[in-house]
Amino acid sequence: MDFLARIYLPGVLALGGALLFALVALAAYVQLLGREDDDATRAFARRAYGFFVLSVVLGAGVLFVLLLRRDFRIEYVSQYSGAELPWFYQFSAFWAGQKGSFLIWLVAGSLLGLPLRRAAGREEAPVMGVYLLTQLGLLFILVRESPFVMLSQTPVDGSGLNPLLQDPWMVIHPPIMFAGYAASAIPFSFAVAAMFRRRYDRWAHLAFPWALGGFLVLGTAILMGGYWAYKTLGWGGYWGWDPVENASLVPWLLGTVLIHGLHMERRKGRYRRANLVIACLLYFSVLYGTFLTRSGVLADFSVHSFVDLGISGWLIGLMAFFMLGGAYLLVTRLPSVPTTKSEDPLLSRGGFMVLSTITVGICALVVALGTSAPLISRLWGPPSQVGPSFYNRVNLPIALLVALLLALVPYLSWQGNAPREVARRLTWAGVFALVATAAAGFLGVHQPLHLLFVLLAVLALGSNLQKTVDKVRQGGLRAAGGYLAHVGVGVILVGFLASSAYDQSAKVTLEQGVPKRVEGMTLTFNRFVPRNGDQKERMEVSVVRSNGSRYLAYPQLFLNDRTQQVMAHPHVKSLLLQDLYISPIEYDPGEPAAARRLHLRKGEEATVAGTRFRFLGFDLNAEGNALQAMQQGGVVAVGAKLDVVREGRTERVLPLYRFTPAGEVDARPLPLTGGGEVLLAGIDASSGAVQLEVRGVEPRAAGPRPKLAVDVTRKPLIGLVWYGLYVVLAGGILATAQRLRDAFVLERAGV
Repeated sequence: MDFLARIYLPGVLALGGALLFALVALAAYVQLLGREDDDATRAFARRAYGFFVLSVVLGAGVLFVLLLRRDFRIEYVSQYSGAELPWFYQFSAFWAGQKGSFLIWLVAGSLLGLPLRRAAGREEAPVMGVYLLTQLGLLFILVRESPFVMLSQTPVDGSGLNPLLQDPWMVIHPPIMFAGYAASAIPFSFAVAAMFRRRYDRWAHLAFPWALGGFLVLGTAILMGGYWAYKTLGWGGYWGWDPVENASLVPWLLGTVLIHGLHMERRKGRYRRANLVIACLLYFSVLYGTFLTRSGVLADFSVHSFVDLGISGWLIGLMAFFMLGGAYLLVTRLPSVPTTKSEDPLLSRGGFMVLSTITVGICALVVALGTSAPLISRLWGPPSQVGPSFYNRVNLPIALLVALLLALVPYLSWQGNAPREVARRLTWAGVFALVATAAAGFLGVHQPLHLLFVLLAVLALGSNLQKTVDKVRQGGLRAAGGYLAHVGVGVILVGFLASSAYDQSAKVTLEQGVPKRVEGMTLTFNRFVPRNGDQKERMEVSVVRSNGSRYLAYPQLFLNDRTQQVMAHPHVKSLLLQDLYISPIEYDPGEPAAARRLHLRKGEEATVAGTRFRFLGFDLNAEGNALQAMQQGGVVAVGAKLDVVREGRTERVLPLYRFTPAGEVDARPLPLTGGGEVLLAGIDASSGAVQLEVRGVEPRAAGPRPKLAVDVTRKPLIGLVWYGLYVVLAGGILATAQRLRDAFVLERAGV
């Protein structure tokens, strides 16, 4: 009975049901091995899998409902939710912790299995058997560390959600990321099934669209994560080489290698053994990255890493099971795997595609080793990590080589080409690249290595763009997906160089009302804007550019009520050729602004420093019916309707006065357009009058003015990073649609 008192039974029963149905489905698929014509067993296995999916979705639904109801009896809800957290951020709270993130991973994986059952065709039994094992690994962790544990005492409020996660991008980014992780298990399942059955003729055709789709989903998640970091964290970057970031980058790089390898296997029957290895490494990298970031081993080296919640042993066991099982099959099966020997000359499409995949694979290895530095360094001393400079220095020559290979591949044939023929085909792309490089030099790019980088990146962009146009003319847009994705890579490379090597940054302290020249702009700190509802405290900064255009920037600097941490959110102004990035560093309020007290009855008015305040009456429905709230013992909110007239313009404002059931008063200042603020400081019930406190309207008393320290950065051509990723993803979508169509045609033909 004590055990039942500590668990939320509906959620636990849902996960228990999922475990039962998964085991039943696995047993049915094992029974189906070698009996492909047993339709009854196949139907039973599919039904069991369907009930497994239903149970997982129900379990996730229970947790969602508990979060939306703010049921603080549940430990997980109490840890990551709060009474004042907006309802849409309750979704972020779902995957804010380890247990919820494993559950959303399991949801995505289980749902992907529904179309996989039919897409696997005659290989359904072995593929679904392996795939179910990957799902069971996550399910065992959730059964061991249930998100439905109840507290012995129910707190009045929860701990709340990390303010950095209270962002719209973090509502949609993590589920897409975990869908990408889940998709990595599908090529792995096809590879293991092929080795187990020793049937290698169809696995590449069946696995290719899934590998391509996983590459696309994970790439989308990386794009969202980079943009979230850029616009939220305030450090001006989009990639910090943090272990959690690298945990998604390494599988994406290996996925890039895999889709190119599978393409060559489908076309030429080559590199089958290498593809089987890469398909296994892809899934292994997801498991290893999960272990690094969620076992607590990197808690001292990553701002995103989770602490150990007692699942390290389970993660190690999960890794060991799949890695040892996969390694056994690779060692025992690879020597007998039939493959076509490569006889491609070096200057051929096959030769350069091999070089490209090797290069990207080396990049994945370098990133994995750098991320593992705290573990590796323990072997000879205290653990240590490598910094971003290590990754940037090592990956620069890799990026140069990738650009060169991408530039030449579109005009190489499978049979090989003479150097003169390749040079002739690259004439227009080469002219384009030379012009772009000359322009870069004119604009300030003078380092030889950077000029070479621009030349090769633009050459890759131009050659693949030309090939994309040719493919569209020959076979329509879907036939050009791969080349279009390579165009995006060229665009990204140019954006990487421009935005990271040639950004201009300056730290400056702005005194309120005093214009200051910074980076060719004039900045003026206008005012501090206090919190208003869900809108955090922010600073208003007027920005006048050299061309005379102007705008208001609102960087945020506020104190988190729960953690007492100072949080900073930058203001980003995206222009055609650059971003203007203003990140707050420190705020000094200076000497308090002059304040005036006004006592007004309904219909009366008073003037302060040329600004007229007129009291129109009370609003008892500002936050629901005040009289009804008083009768029910809730929070009573009364608003004072005011007309504020300044320089001939009238503004209607409604400062609020709240009474809590405990007798406490909550009154917050309301900012006024044009500067200053008004506070409803008291209510005289006998006369129906209000006490107003007006601040910042009269001239400030002599003394220090408020000061705002900011970091002002110009990020040239950073938009190319985002636009390039969009192009890569668009090309991936086109290629995925084409490959899915090919796979369905193949399956209908019974090939």
